[in-house]
Amino acid sequence: VIPGAEITREPVKIGHFNALFTKDNNAIYDPDPLVSIRNARKQGALIQHNHPGWRRTSCDKTEFEKTVYAEGLIDGIEVANGGSLYLPIIDRAREDNLFVASNTDIHPTTAEYYRLKGQNRNMTLVFAKECTLEGIREALEAKRTLAYSAGYICGDKQLLTDLFLASVKWEVVGVDKKKGTRTVRLTNMCSFKFQYKTSKNALPVDLLPFQTIQLNVAKGKDLKLTLTNMLCGNMVH
Repeated sequence: VIPGAEITREPVKIGHFNALFTKDNNAIYDPDPLVSIRNARKQGALIQHNHPGWRRTSCDKTEFEKTVYAEGLIDGIEVANGGSLYLPIIDRAREDNLFVASNTDIHPTTAEYYRLKGQNRNMTLVFAKECTLEGIREALEAKRTLAYSAGYICGDKQLLTDLFLASVKWEVVGVDKKKGTRTVRLTNMCSFKFQYKTSKNALPVDLLPFQTIQLNVAKGKDLKLTLTNMLCGNMVH
């Protein structure tokens, strides 16, 4: 369990923030939210900006948020919260060098909110070198996270690439010597569904968890896939 506290104020102008790896939550509070965030930073906490579009008409930074960002007080940000996916925030995370997070913020039961709707719960994937508080903190500071929500995986392009290549095994299983075409077998070895297109105008196809499929590749062509449920910013990966 990571010790922490939420610094919560009026959502439209101020917003909500999590202080992670805190040492003394009682010492954080101040009537001024900026001072509260500074207090958390003084004790070595990492600060996550929560649900940046909640109850707002856009994800643009408010004047208060411009101040805390300018002071370098923000380490990470929610790309997704519950049923909300904030696509513009993927670009902000890259531009401001923040780790991405996807959280449930759940109040009812997980089964009621997710399972009964046929969805997996939101998850933040943390690529830690070891399963310890120190290991998780090191991964967050190094921005090695991806955000999962409703079948989409969002974040850094290189991490998305690494996840896909580590999860999907591919091999050439046949060659038509007359036509020069190749048959390529793809096997999804993980619990995530990948959705892909083989060309710009093609319909998306699902590569389900632990499923194996075969694709034909024309002579002299490379197998190119556009992953439509892996998002690294304004465009898919």
